[in-house]
Amino acid sequence: MDDARRSAVLNTYRHLRLAMIVLVVVLGAAVLLQRRDAGCWQTSVSAYYFTSVHGVFIAALCAIGACLIVYKGSSDTEDAVLNLSGFLAFIVAMVPTTRETICGGPSIPAAYDVSPGVGNNVAAVLLTGVVAEGVRLGLAYKANPEQSLSGQAKVSLGVGWLIIVAGTVAFGFDRKQFLAHGHTVAAVTMFAGIVLVIVINALSAGKRDDAKLFVQLYRAVATIMGLALAVIVVIRLNVPGWEHVVIYVEVLLIAAFAVFWGIQTRELWGVVDRRELLQGKADPTGK
Repeated sequence: MDDARRSAVLNTYRHLRLAMIVLVVVLGAAVLLQRRDAGCWQTSVSAYYFTSVHGVFIAALCAIGACLIVYKGSSDTEDAVLNLSGFLAFIVAMVPTTRETICGGPSIPAAYDVSPGVGNNVAAVLLTGVVAEGVRLGLAYKANPEQSLSGQAKVSLGVGWLIIVAGTVAFGFDRKQFLAHGHTVAAVTMFAGIVLVIVINALSAGKRDDAKLFVQLYRAVATIMGLALAVIVVIRLNVPGWEHVVIYVEVLLIAAFAVFWGIQTRELWGVVDRRELLQGKADPTGK
């Protein structure tokens, strides 16, 4: 690859990582502006779907989902998990959480019925997902007919397809339950996938003697996100009255997501993916 083409590829990867940080900042800014106007907090970031944050909430999640899908992981397992989390980000965007009382500030009218939009948009996402997966498989086969996925990647794909099929069945045959729980299940699964991606990055970086700091940072971020996710699930299921704690834990979770992409941007600044570092083919500083 000549220098100009390599520079274009590197810049594309850098910008994809940084874009996810920017999108988190945009969502955070919209929530803070709504908080200024309302003078109070909703109980979760997801609850801002029904406020003036509505457009940014959907746009940011869809853009993050697209970035996760487009971004090519350093291994086929990482790539499979990124694709699943990216797909679920669209579901999180299209299926709102159950509406709570709006504490103040501008909001979507209380009479607004989300179910027709959910039905149309989720169906569109599912159909597009099937087409996109078919195209991906076709392109992969055309590029290298004899290449096979690793065992871990096959398991990741299998689990991902089971999750999507289960969600599709619920969407088609139990729309009431899908509307009630689809957002939460998709969001928890999406972030669980991101935690797994960070663990994969820690394990991969651990194969290099000069990456001990990055390994520690990845482990710290994965631990913070995993604990935050567990706390959210426990509060939602078993601790009534603690609802407002959720938004603070969610902010920590989302901030850690952005920090991960910042760390990876720094580690992989001068390479297309980590395999180049493992093979000693590139200068990690990008010089």
